[in-house]
Amino acid sequence: MDKNPYQENQQHASENLRLTLSFLSNLKIPLSPLNYRMGYDCIAGTNDTLRTSLENCPDKSDNERTKDIWNIYRRFYVQDHETLDIIRDGLRRIIFDIQGSAEKSGGNLSSYVTSLRSFSSILDSTTSPETIKAEIKKVIQFTQSTELSQRQFETQLTNMATEVETLRKELAQSKQESLKDTLTGIFNRKAFDDALHQAIKLNHNNSNEFCVLIADIDHFKKVNDTYGHVVGDKVIRFVASTLKRCTHEHDLSARIGGEEFAVLLPKKNLSDASSIAEKIRQAVSSGQLKDTQSGKTYGKVTVSIGVAQFHSDDIPEILIQRADDALYQAKGNGRNRVERAAGT
Repeated sequence: MDKNPYQENQQHASENLRLTLSFLSNLKIPLSPLNYRMGYDCIAGTNDTLRTSLENCPDKSDNERTKDIWNIYRRFYVQDHETLDIIRDGLRRIIFDIQGSAEKSGGNLSSYVTSLRSFSSILDSTTSPETIKAEIKKVIQFTQSTELSQRQFETQLTNMATEVETLRKELAQSKQESLKDTLTGIFNRKAFDDALHQAIKLNHNNSNEFCVLIADIDHFKKVNDTYGHVVGDKVIRFVASTLKRCTHEHDLSARIGGEEFAVLLPKKNLSDASSIAEKIRQAVSSGQLKDTQSGKTYGKVTVSIGVAQFHSDDIPEILIQRADDALYQAKGNGRNRVERAAGT
């Protein structure tokens, strides 16, 4: 079963409620449960593409605007369910076809066996050569017909196996896409949570080390307010690509919020993880984001990073909280820095 994507505490959820109501009201979007879900995800920063779609939704008549908003909801929330429904329908059709072909093939074989028994009984009795010759001809024809039917069934099974494999790949692709952040192409919060739970499960009973980094873009709201969401999205993609560039293939980098990222570092102790975090910080701060057409630069981008190492008695929430606390310490100490979690 999928984990609950909304795990905010009471204070955080209440603040998101206030901001969501204001967000929807400013866009003149009715406060229905489905619209609230979209607004909440926009405020929580889990889907910037959705936010852009809602903000750019034309101001039409009530009926037309309601249809446009519903289509946006379907595009972002119903698509995955429709994909799975298509795959399920495809599998049902294949199973139905196999059952029908198997029953038909079984019926043909049963008739063939009956024919052979009939022919055998003729051989055991006093029968004229002409009758035997005629029966032999029938058996040959029945044998050829049964053989053809079996070959057709085998071909159909082969084709169906190919269809099943195609559906399997589509399902795997759909699952993989559900774990990716649409803006950056790196993993999303769900993928990170799944990987973290798995890492803790694997390491509870042994001494393997692993660490978690939580990174946040400094003064990101100012970037959005000054240059707009398009530039803000470029900043987010830049930081995401830097995370990928500074980590190894077996590490997992994810965007877990609007401007917040996480990195899972298997088999890394606190010292190793801190070095990687510092490498990321330096790579981000040394980069230069500019408009390729006008050459205009958007100033310096920096990140603050908190580092926490797994303890044998940790649960996901505790480990993330320690990394978050270290992140806020980095923010409080001036930003653009790396801090280790207390007690590690």
